[in-house]
Amino acid sequence: DGSPSAVLEGETLRSEDETRALPKIPLMPFDATAQTPWAVPFAFEDYLELVDWTGRAVRSDKRGHIEARLPRILDRLNIDGERFLGYANRLLEAFGTAIGAPQAMTSLCARRQTKYLRGIRAARELFAPKLAA
Repeated sequence: DGSPSAVLEGETLRSEDETRALPKIPLMPFDATAQTPWAVPFAFEDYLELVDWTGRAVRSDKRGHIEARLPRILDRLNIDGERFLGYANRLLEAFGTAIGAPQAMTSLCARRQTKYLRGIRAARELFAPKLAA
């Protein structure tokens, strides 16, 4: 069909036309009040701020510049910004299906009645007490 594609570690990337044809899958709902147990427990605006900040800080084509002002969500979640950026390119690889503090991931294991959840080691590192400034 002449559309560009690339192979990345055994997976063929889809063309823009193929991607547009895929069904739209909505994001999980956001709930900053934490009243909905299955929702992402922060505001959509906080998510957008984090995505924007991460996108500007992590660049493969140049040395990154990290603004002094971290997204508020990192402070509220007590996550060190430098550690977060260290995981930003590999969050799904490091965590799998759930991302959270070690205690939250352990609780999720209990609710799922499983003994293992990928990412507990990464959670201990990412959610460790913030480094002194």
